Formats: sequence, C-alpha cells, structure tokens
Amino acid sequence: MSTSYTWQTLKFPTCNVCGSEFLILDLLIDHCKEQHKNMPYVCEHCGRADKYLSDFKRHQVMHTGERPHACQVCGDAFGQKFTLKTHMKRHAENTYYCEECKNSFKSEEEFERHKPIHAKEKVVV
Repeated sequence: MSTSYTWQTLKFPTCNVCGSEFLILDLLIDHCKEQHKNMPYVCEHCGRADKYLSDFKRHQVMHTGERPHACQVCGDAFGQKFTLKTHMKRHAENTYYCEECKNSFKSEEEFERHKPIHAKEKVVV
C-alpha cells in the first residue's frame, strides 16, 4: 500500500502566535524563543508559545494525559478545572442518577428507559 502526500496535505508545525509554518518542530521552538520573546514558555511537544506560566501548565496537561480534577459525584476526571465545572453543571441539572454507570437524567421517564440496559447486561446466556 502506498501513500502519496502533497505539500497541501502535509501538516507542518505552526506558530500559534503568528501562524508561520516550519518543516520541523525544533525550528518552530527556536522561532518562538527568538521572535516572540514576550512568550517565554514554549511547549516541547507541539511548539505552542505562552506568555504566562499558568497557561503553559494548563496546556501541558493535554500532552501528559494527567487528569487531576475528579468529579465527586461520578468519579470522572478531567485535565482542566474549567472542564470539571462544566461537567458538574450536568449533575446539577439532572436529578435522576444511575448508580451502575454514573449517568444522570433530567426526567424520571429518561431514567426508567435507561434502566433496562443494565438488566440485559446481567442476563447470562
């Protein structure tokens, strides 16, 4: 199986500040350090440049897969506190909660329609 690429289909590392593209990530990192000195934090994974350390740390979570913000209701974990806050609104809006799969529902009708899914899982053939 052969794969053909054209210059239009290749994705090059791109500066998130000025939009410049580079052949390799190291060139992008050097560019950010030289051209955007007011953006001192440069990601070694993707070349993204940030002005503030807090923004840089928040971005790094995307690459590490770390999920330090856990939901106290269902246990789901998120990389960013903002995402957890958005998730928690779902629990606040939904009053019916399934202990088996941690899903929540706005109405009793939705919850009742959901329950048989778990009964089917328990049937042994």
